Amino acid sequence: WRVEAFEPDRRLLLHAEMRLPGRAWLEFSVVPSGAGSILRQRAVFDPVGVAGLVYWYGIYPLHEIVFAGMLRAMAREAVRLAGHVSTHSRVRNRG
Repeated sequence: WRVEAFEPDRRLLLHAEMRLPGRAWLEFSVVPSGAGSILRQRAVFDPVGVAGLVYWYGIYPLHEIVFAGMLRAMAREAVRLAGHVSTHSRVRNRG
């Protein structure tokens, strides 16, 4: 992964440098929400041809599991670093 854009405390955009049938990015953004924040994660894939479409939709279920786990781990670490005990955490996946 290569950092393509970075805005401290707001946004991180990573560009995949692995060999893929298309181009891929992974974006994290943080927005204030009440007394806390919402962490958003977005995967973008620009497929090349049918191979790219087959790749993206074929691996989609695995990405759902991996990305949801990544968000949960990031949320746990943020809570730990803040020194708070989380009484409510929620991870929403939106396709």
